[in-house]
Amino acid sequence: MTTVGERIRQRIAELQLAAPEKEIAASVGITPDVFSRSLNGKRTFTSTELAHLAERLSTSMYWLATGEADPFEARIAARHEYDFVNGRYVDDQDGSTRVTLDNIELAYRQVYQGRNDQRTKVANPAEVRDRLGEDFVRDFAARVEETLDIDVVRVEGVRSAYSLRAGGRYCIVVPRSSNWFHQNSSIAHELGHIYLGHFNASDEAASEAKEGPAFDFGAQILLPADRMRAMDWTTAGRIDVVNFLWDSGVSTKYLANRLRKLSLPYSDEVRNLLSLSTFDVLNRPLEGKSFTPFAVGARTQRAAERRFPDALIAAHMEAVAIGKAPKETVAWMLDVAPDDLDVHPIQSQPVDLDDLAASLGLAANG
Repeated sequence: MTTVGERIRQRIAELQLAAPEKEIAASVGITPDVFSRSLNGKRTFTSTELAHLAERLSTSMYWLATGEADPFEARIAARHEYDFVNGRYVDDQDGSTRVTLDNIELAYRQVYQGRNDQRTKVANPAEVRDRLGEDFVRDFAARVEETLDIDVVRVEGVRSAYSLRAGGRYCIVVPRSSNWFHQNSSIAHELGHIYLGHFNASDEAASEAKEGPAFDFGAQILLPADRMRAMDWTTAGRIDVVNFLWDSGVSTKYLANRLRKLSLPYSDEVRNLLSLSTFDVLNRPLEGKSFTPFAVGARTQRAAERRFPDALIAAHMEAVAIGKAPKETVAWMLDVAPDDLDVHPIQSQPVDLDDLAASLGLAANG
């Protein structure tokens, strides 16, 4: 069995880091002498130092502490990017998505001790929609957290939506953008992955076998068939379509696809309207709209804001204050410099590795 120090050196070699040990020591907040003594087994790393090192070396804190693969690593459903030109799912090209998802996973694991074998009971779209309640698209992310106990993160660094399970929590990650209607369809799609049980023992590649059912699940949340059929699309006027789009929180393209999927006939006027961009349709002056330009602006601004769950931020602030987590993670979530956080953690003490495993919610090795 290798030592903690040997595993740290092994990871440095794997990453081919050109930085000398003194720079790595400085990046995790300890002196070169303390770092050297700890690597050589003459001093025990503190839990906070190991958390810093795990983040710095892009690896598992559990592996650094025990030398074994983390049995409760994050699970990500259908990790992919979609190539619209070639019509296929592709891997993350430049690694930016991997880095962002790893940062989010680390944020959960640092403060939540739950095991990642958590399962959400399978439910159908009607049950999920009923739990979400009326007018849930007004702030879909907040309603998902409030009623379904599933977190939603909105952040740059990803080009597609993802659902993951980390630290015993389910989390949906969506790209930060002004297009709230795209975010709504993405959240609904990822709810499909979660409630259909699309989480394997390791990250899984996207495929039509999983993406198709997840898309249908999401469509039934946002545009249930009975609601679609309740409107006569052959006689619907422009104001009917505009208000329907707003109340449903979807894009013109999404509505057009749903009409075709359900084989519902619709007029040329509806077809021409749905060929326009969503913002063009919603923002043009029209008598009888059920919403105001300010409401459109509010949804647009909210969709463009970086978002992490309040509970996750609060848990990190508390963990930093008592020395159980580094402030770099919460600073990243808040998009501020670590020095701007007026939190002064107490000096953490060296801990026994079995105690550390227990604090992570992991069974000690027998």
